[in-house]
Amino acid sequence: MRGGFIHNVVLVNCLLRAFEREGWSCDTEVPVRLGEGMGFVDLVAELDGYCIAVEAELSAKRIERDLQKAQALHAAELWIVTPNILVAESVRRGLLRLDVYVASDHKDGPTGLFGQNAWAAGRCGVGVGVGVYVLTQGAATQRVRSCLPLFAGS
Repeated sequence: MRGGFIHNVVLVNCLLRAFEREGWSCDTEVPVRLGEGMGFVDLVAELDGYCIAVEAELSAKRIERDLQKAQALHAAELWIVTPNILVAESVRRGLLRLDVYVASDHKDGPTGLFGQNAWAAGRCGVGVGVGVYVLTQGAATQRVRSCLPLFAGS
């Protein structure tokens, strides 16, 4: 992987192991086409056709590109995973500047699905259908362990 120790080992590899323990198939550094270029999604987890794109971020600098990669992948959810709450809040503010609402902040609740206006207003050109979650590493691991097994059983 391209990142350093915190990015690769603490954020991505911990979530990779958590997803795999719950039966999800996972790949790292998944290539996606972005216009004329390429991007790489840090982690992609799939189960029964449901796809989650995970981007580990240590700052809010690349969130617009993260959104574009999740859309190109046709992911149902994008998880932007951060090492701490300070970075998570910075990412949330950056998303709001792009007129993109985090799933838990949106009036439709934590389902991850948005109405037309939440995405249509987004200046980054991301389409409808991607739920965005900003999670610390601990919260993301807990979500894998407690929420996603319910999804897998349905």
